[in-house]
Formats: sequence, structure tokens, C-alpha cells
Amino acid sequence: MGARLRYLLSEVFVGLRRNLLMTVATIVTVTVSLALLGAGLLVQQQVNLARDLFYAEVEVSIWLDDGISEAQRVSLEDDLRDNPEVSDLIFVSKDDAYEEAQELFEGQDEVLASIEPDFLPASFRVSLHDPERYLVVESQYAGFPGVADISDQREVLDRFFTVMDAFRNGAVAVAVLQLVAAAALISNTIRMTAFARREQIGIMKLVGATNWYVRLPFVLEGMLAGVIGALLASGLLFVGMQTLIGRLREQIVFIPFIGTAEVLTVTPILIAIGAGLAAIASFVSLRRFLSV
Repeated sequence: MGARLRYLLSEVFVGLRRNLLMTVATIVTVTVSLALLGAGLLVQQQVNLARDLFYAEVEVSIWLDDGISEAQRVSLEDDLRDNPEVSDLIFVSKDDAYEEAQELFEGQDEVLASIEPDFLPASFRVSLHDPERYLVVESQYAGFPGVADISDQREVLDRFFTVMDAFRNGAVAVAVLQLVAAAALISNTIRMTAFARREQIGIMKLVGATNWYVRLPFVLEGMLAGVIGALLASGLLFVGMQTLIGRLREQIVFIPFIGTAEVLTVTPILIAIGAGLAAIASFVSLRRFLSV
């Protein structure tokens, strides 16, 4: 068993050295394609992390009519506080809304000049246990006495996350094309290696070697190139995490960013894809090229 293992390993490394230029080109192609795929997966994790945080912080604004009576306002507030969908509630009076506008548009005199103290409506800012149930709350209070309108902040967030999802899909699409190119390159490299060793393969068949025993060194050779490419891709992602994300984390403090743990979770996926793709490409190339 030990002799067979040593033989397999020696054949793998001989094949890699014999076609060194093609091997390097294969590893580089696999590295680039898996790095793009890993970046797409990390972007998805970043989007999910930000989406969970922002949607959890989404508030529903219930705007009140100017003519709402105190009794109607109190009745609405009591109903909201008793609602099992509501996790928190803040009443913003007209004066409070005006003061917030003064702070928000400080230094913008033209904007402030257009805002009168009685211009902004009073409102209830409602936090929900499940922001996705906004429509349920809207249907409950749309016709409530004294309610002028109901809105939430998800429309703006949905546009932002749509852009992020498009960026992720683009990275994954490019990665898939690169992986197809990597598979073709691996297949070509294995074919060249097998052709160079055709006499050795013929002798092995004459002495009774099975097809799997003949193919295994070539498959392992391709898998090794795929695993090396996956590890290099993971290294690139780790470096990018430490540099790009590190700088963003310093400049944008209100958004949670993914970290090293997310790169570590992506790494096994990249290794599995790199090794699996290489194994399939190697097996197919031998199956078509060798009559063994």
C-alpha cells in the first residue's frame, strides 16, 4: 500500500514538473476564477448582514392629520402599544418634527426658510418585531381616525440592495465563465501529460493495471492544481478583507462588515469546487483521449 501511494505521489509531481508552464497557467486561471466566485459569495454574506441590520431598524411612520383630536391620538397610541406586532413606539409632535428638521438641514438656509413651524405633521414612529409584516400593520391603521398616511423606509433600502445583488450576480457570472476556461485548461494539460506518458501507460496496461489505477495519478494531478488555486484564491480574499474592508470599517462605522470568519467559511467551498472541477475535467479528458 505504501509503495502504491509513493508511486501515485511521484507520478503526480512528475506530471506537474513536466508541464510546468501549463500547470502554472492552470493554477493562475483557477485562482482568478475562484477568487471572483469567492468575492461574489462574500458580497452575498455582506448584503445579508447589512439587510438583517437595516431591516431590523426600519421604522414605520404613521402620519397624523392636522385636525386629529387628542382623544383620537391617545386612542391610536393605546392601540399601537397593545399591538403584538409593535416592539417600540415614539410620538413625534409637530414641534419635535420641526426641531429635527432644523438639525437635519442645519446650514441650508434656503431649505430651512421653506419649513414653517407648523408645516410638518405629527407622527408615530413604530418599530416592528418583524419588519416584513409592514403591510399587516398598514392594513390595520390605514383607516384609523386621524391617520393621514403610513410609510416605511424599505423602498430606499430595497433599491440599494438591488444594486448590491446585481454586483454579486455579475461577479458570479464572470467567475463561472472563468471556471469553464479553467476546466478546459486543466483538461488540455492532462491530455498533454497523458500523451507524453503514453508508452508508460501501455506497459502498465500490459501488466494488468486497472483503468482507475492508470487514471488516478492524472486525476490527482488536476485536483492538486485545483486545490492550490483555491488556496491562493482564499489568500487573495483574506488580503482583500484586511485591506479594503479594513479601510471601509474605519470610514463607515454604522454598517457592520464581514470579517475573517466569513472568508474561512468560504474557503472550504472554494477548495471543494476547485478540486471537484479539476477531477471532472481530468477524468473526462482521459476518457476521451486514452483507450485504457
